[in-house]
Amino acid sequence: TMITSIQEFIVPKLLNWWHKQKRHRHEKKKEKVAAMDPWERDYQLMSYKGLFDEYLEMVIQFGFITIFVAACPLAPLFALLNNWVEIRLDAQKFVCEYRRPVVERAQGIGIWFYILEVITYLAVISNAFLIAFTSDFLPRLYYKYTHNFNLVGYVDFTLAYAPENFVSQNNTMCRYRAYRENDGSYSIVYWNLLAIRLGFVIVFEHVVFFISRMIDMLVPDIPESVEIKVKREHYMAKQALSDNQALGQVLFQTEESEMAPKEREPEAAQDPPNPLPAIPDHQPL
Repeated sequence: TMITSIQEFIVPKLLNWWHKQKRHRHEKKKEKVAAMDPWERDYQLMSYKGLFDEYLEMVIQFGFITIFVAACPLAPLFALLNNWVEIRLDAQKFVCEYRRPVVERAQGIGIWFYILEVITYLAVISNAFLIAFTSDFLPRLYYKYTHNFNLVGYVDFTLAYAPENFVSQNNTMCRYRAYRENDGSYSIVYWNLLAIRLGFVIVFEHVVFFISRMIDMLVPDIPESVEIKVKREHYMAKQALSDNQALGQVLFQTEESEMAPKEREPEAAQDPPNPLPAIPDHQPL
């Protein structure tokens, strides 16, 4: 990982230097380049290529330190130190070697979250098998409760005798680490330990998954203080929208009330009232 971090720091610098050299070949006046504004110089940097490589690196590192943590318990510590250095190297790379990326809205990290979740499940199962089949934890525990709690004679318990034909041919006694009878077949201890190991794998992964689910339920995805602020912003936005709507209605009504008399005056001027016809004197009312 340290080699990868150094490579990520050196390769962009070399590419950026080569990119500048290619641009300077087409420019005769280098003073013009020095007199450019900062945003113009930033535009001459290499184009942004996305975060696929960064996500891929972190996912691979997460897979190594979780799947094989039982084989190398110090791997998470080394990964922490590596990431502490790499975060500064990446900051320098994205600020000084690449153009500023265009901001895009996103709800999360996308498919990478499900990849990390699958790796977590595989890590739990692989560590359960590593503890059960490659360590002496279960054989020692079995010997404590079946033979001697102080582990006296444990080494002799784990060694099997070589077959009789081998002893007769070589005229020597040989013992090897296995749970077998003198004829080479598996002993009852082997089958008991195999059942215990398989049962340990099932119990271990169920307990770890249960604890992880409980932690997921107890620890909220969004802190309470942040959630309260988000709700307050939504409330303020709704309140401002309702106030704007109410103010718009009031202004619309006042404009209508002001427009109504103005519309009536031209109508009154255009259509004068018709006078009543005069009644002759000789006609009765």
